[in-house]
Amino acid sequence: MPPVSLFLLLWLRLARYRWSRFRRLFERGDLGKSIDPAASLQEIEDLLKQVTWTPDGPLHLYDSISYPQTTWAKKHDDCDGFAVLAAELLKRWNPATSPVLLTVMLRPARKSHTVCVFQEGAVYRFFDNARLNPSTYTDYADLAREVARRGDTTVCWDVADPWSLRQLEFHRA
Repeated sequence: MPPVSLFLLLWLRLARYRWSRFRRLFERGDLGKSIDPAASLQEIEDLLKQVTWTPDGPLHLYDSISYPQTTWAKKHDDCDGFAVLAAELLKRWNPATSPVLLTVMLRPARKSHTVCVFQEGAVYRFFDNARLNPSTYTDYADLAREVARRGDTTVCWDVADPWSLRQLEFHRA
């Protein structure tokens, strides 16, 4: 396994959510900030379009998953921020959607991506940054394959709880 792949595997499996929980300690002041409500998937998509996508800092050293209130207050973030904000909006609109974060680690690493996956009846759908993907999927593996089309090689992927940042599933490619 190439060193980059090993790093990405270890990052997603062991370090990413711990680092994000630590970074969230410095965002606690944002928890009291309000997020505009949404009454439909279209309204969620419209709210997400008010946020600007921005890349992580140099070498992705600052990559972490912020609180949704932080993303909404700043009005800019990377795919992690969009995913956690979409999850919060979905939960407030309809808790039965059971939103989760799905992250696919790819080579090259800059192509790695996080989306917000949610249930709509017996199928899954996802928000890709500010865009609601129109397709439906039967399981997380199908979704991971769809997201993986962004890069050359899938290293691993996982599913995580957007609030506790607890890893629910982990899969090596």
